[in-house]
Amino acid sequence: MIQLFLNDVLVDLTDDSPIALTFQINNLAEVKNQQGNTSNQFKIPLTQHNRKILGFADDIAFSTDAPYRQFTAKIVQDGMEIIPYGLAELNNVENNTAAITVLSGNVDFFDAIDGKIYETGDPKSIWYNSGWEKYLHNWTLQNVVRSQNHTYGWIWPIVDYGMLPKQFAGTPEIDVRYLRPGFFLKSFIELMVQRTGYTINPDSFLLKQPLYDKLIVQFANDNFEHGTGYDSSKSSNLSLEAVSTRDQSYVHGQIGANEDFFFSNVIKGQNVFAGGKAYVALTDVEVDVSLQYNIRYQSKKTKGLVTISVKKYSTKGGAPEVIVSKPYDSNGAVLQMNGNSFSYVKNYDNEVLNVSTKLTTGESLRVWWDIEQDVKKETSFVMLSGARFLVTEKPGNMRYGHQVQCERIFPDIGQKDLLKDTLQRFGIICQTDANRRMITLASFRDIVNNISCAVDWTNKCLDQGKNITFQLGNYAQNNYLKNKEDDNIPPGTADSVIVVNDKTLPATGTLFESQFAPTLNRPYIGGNTAQILKIDKSNDADSVDFSISTQPRLLIHNMAALTSNQRVKFVDGTGAEQFENTAICTPYFDKAGGEYSLHFENLRKQFYPELEKILYETKKVVRYFLLTPRDILELNLLIPIYLKQDGAYYYINKIDSWRKGQSTKVELIKLG
Repeated sequence: MIQLFLNDVLVDLTDDSPIALTFQINNLAEVKNQQGNTSNQFKIPLTQHNRKILGFADDIAFSTDAPYRQFTAKIVQDGMEIIPYGLAELNNVENNTAAITVLSGNVDFFDAIDGKIYETGDPKSIWYNSGWEKYLHNWTLQNVVRSQNHTYGWIWPIVDYGMLPKQFAGTPEIDVRYLRPGFFLKSFIELMVQRTGYTINPDSFLLKQPLYDKLIVQFANDNFEHGTGYDSSKSSNLSLEAVSTRDQSYVHGQIGANEDFFFSNVIKGQNVFAGGKAYVALTDVEVDVSLQYNIRYQSKKTKGLVTISVKKYSTKGGAPEVIVSKPYDSNGAVLQMNGNSFSYVKNYDNEVLNVSTKLTTGESLRVWWDIEQDVKKETSFVMLSGARFLVTEKPGNMRYGHQVQCERIFPDIGQKDLLKDTLQRFGIICQTDANRRMITLASFRDIVNNISCAVDWTNKCLDQGKNITFQLGNYAQNNYLKNKEDDNIPPGTADSVIVVNDKTLPATGTLFESQFAPTLNRPYIGGNTAQILKIDKSNDADSVDFSISTQPRLLIHNMAALTSNQRVKFVDGTGAEQFENTAICTPYFDKAGGEYSLHFENLRKQFYPELEKILYETKKVVRYFLLTPRDILELNLLIPIYLKQDGAYYYINKIDSWRKGQSTKVELIKLG
């Protein structure tokens, strides 16, 4: 007897719409994608009991949102949980029946990681992963230096983005403002899997690969942005709010004709405010500036001019730049008589100056007044107490000193995209064990090595003939393993090809394309380090802007040991410095003499020989079997089967529409 449970409630079934189950983990005909288990689309009667379970989906006026959600599903055959943890979808309602499809295996796991990586850092998203919180850290000199020895989570490796000096003899200097972080791939995958409630089988092939432990997803985005949940107003240490506590005035007849204002009450930003007058940028920063004030103006001239302005001071000296200003004169003023003298008087209330500007490290802002020389002896004004000088760091892009949300190190892609890229790179097959809530990340090599423990299905095979084909899916004679193209990298760099000796196939095809582009090296301590040029100095030798667009990058962790008389000085532009005399992280993508490589030719040789052997003389065999519920319950698609009829071992490519007591079509791929 077969039973179906939806949301843990037993469903009414009928005999005229049987449930047939298909089992598959990886179709070798389409190696770029992972497959899962599915049922046929079967129908259940719309009894009152079933209508309640389905949220009265047949009632247009009163149905709930249940039809738009997935149901948890369990299928039990003769008391055995064939599908213990599945998902069911309501396809449609027709007359007195509802059409249902059940998904399980890899489908359940891959559905659980369907969101984008950036969404996992958003507390308001359904994909939010609180595990990111333990990786929050500030972009500081100390953290950059300390991270050189990290082998898990975040790291700030020495990658040349365009500001790493060409000369590195003696005590080379590294400005941490022009470094960017990376994140270990294994740390992300563990974080992603943990949220789903699954664990990774510790015996998985992938976890045994030293290269996997060393992979770093290195920042290469066009903008270094904050996560959605970041609140710049709470965490910024580069903003200022200061208030004047006294009237500040110029009385006609004074010698001076200009001066900067003083703000004595610093509410926020004491660290960026010098002498009560100057906002000083501690790092390159983009800010919104606001001056709020009231003025009392008086002049004996009809055109006496006073200007209030905010000026920017360069670290190179010279005259300051006026970035925003407002003039005040006698226009609209009231003529007042005082004995034999007169003057024009006007009150300017609730005045505001607003401007946005970019500052480099050390540049400053001041509030000034200026009076025209020819009227300075006959004009005066007062800026009343309570004037406010506000400098607010703009939210959005990451700045030195900020808290880093590590999900923003990654490219803007889905979690599944990154996992699939990893599986393809290592030739991995993913199998989900719903009973143990465990995924196994195995390889083609595991399947071949499991021939020694193959299951004998000789007696289960029915004498209903067989079909043999000699091609798999959409393979070509030349199947390219391609990196993502980047305008800054020569096309075809680090690509490879799997050759299939079958002249009946198309000439060329792409087996898969990585999410990541290759990376070139430059000479540095220990030989070389990765170079991801993002600062364009072709037109401006002093440029420090990350303006060159690049594609995502994946690098190999590498430590360069420093000699006994060598050390590296890390600086941050504020005068602070820290020395490292042991080792620094100098990652790479591929290099001569490197212990590891991300060149697809090397990966092909290391992780794809078993697939190449299968493709060399492909034999896909279709046979029919009589499989019991226990066969299905104990099914492990990573274990080959043996058929005495053929004297051969096979990988189970697909079990198609299994039903108890019925002949079942099975696709097999010959091994060896």
